[in-house]
Amino acid sequence: MRKRFLSIAMIFVLPFAVAACGNYNIADENAPPQNVEEDPFAGAQEDGDLGFLSHGEADPARADDQSVLPYEYNGGEFVLDYQFSSEGKLDSIGFLLFLDGKPQAYKVNDTGAEYEYLHCFRASEKREEKFSFVFTPDTGKKGDTLNMTVVSVTRPDFQPDMKETSSYGWYHQSFERVLKLHFNEDAPESDSINGESITAFRDVSISEEKVTSSFIENELMRAGWNGATMDTLDNSVYWTLDYDGEVVYDNINLTGKDTLTVRYTLCGTPGARYGISFFLNHKPISFDGAVSCDVTLSKGNVWIIEATIDTAKLDGFNTFYATAVAADENSVTSKTGSILLYKEDYVWK
Repeated sequence: MRKRFLSIAMIFVLPFAVAACGNYNIADENAPPQNVEEDPFAGAQEDGDLGFLSHGEADPARADDQSVLPYEYNGGEFVLDYQFSSEGKLDSIGFLLFLDGKPQAYKVNDTGAEYEYLHCFRASEKREEKFSFVFTPDTGKKGDTLNMTVVSVTRPDFQPDMKETSSYGWYHQSFERVLKLHFNEDAPESDSINGESITAFRDVSISEEKVTSSFIENELMRAGWNGATMDTLDNSVYWTLDYDGEVVYDNINLTGKDTLTVRYTLCGTPGARYGISFFLNHKPISFDGAVSCDVTLSKGNVWIIEATIDTAKLDGFNTFYATAVAADENSVTSKTGSILLYKEDYVWK
């Protein structure tokens, strides 16, 4: 594997920096900020040694120009050999897998294991590990060549306890590696979804509306996209996420609240295709019988997804975030900052 290590410190400067073995892409550096008031990496920042992470395919077939050839799906379970290298104070690393922008449950190494959407690996001061994603594709027809996107999540097992910490700081940052999977056979048809999803949404609405000056000046600017204009929408992708109308970077106390309304928007480069998913404790939230919403961006328009969370279905502490995973060639995947949803009754247990 030709390794390109990405300093986590670089992610902190450019929240949507993405890198991987053989690939390096940087998105708009005006991406919305994270709240770092209670940064779990604060001690490491003082000496500049935060950590390094590289991940990518293991021993792939390559073309004459050394680019990675598409993998071939021939039916049944598919095995993707993968590897990562880490150094520093990462403690743990998790991986999410997406196929054509949709969350894909998988097993690690053992074909008899349970399907899960995120598997967590321990990361010591210096670690290199090879493993295999084992999965049965949830989508794909014979002749298709689809994006197979691996998204790393730093320290996915961390959760604020609302005693010593109240935000995720620089944990739960992500970057992706995009590969191609060519289908020589159809993916198996199934009425069920591999892996456990969450049913916490109700009253979901999905719409496409015209971008207005008010949307740019109020919603995009409020979310931190200070450089956004009508013109930049043609060449960049922008997202927003608010909770009961407010932008939140750390936690939400659900005590006394029966519902919480989330509003996610995505707009920008015309023709870019995305799968939009919402996660609770690293498991996708299902809605309309699926675990993602497929959208294609169009000039001058914005996609809006509004959903109501029934807080009675949430116990304890819950990690919430959204992803927009590119389903086409040249678009960048994004993960929103993780937010803690909690009730006061659980803080002192």
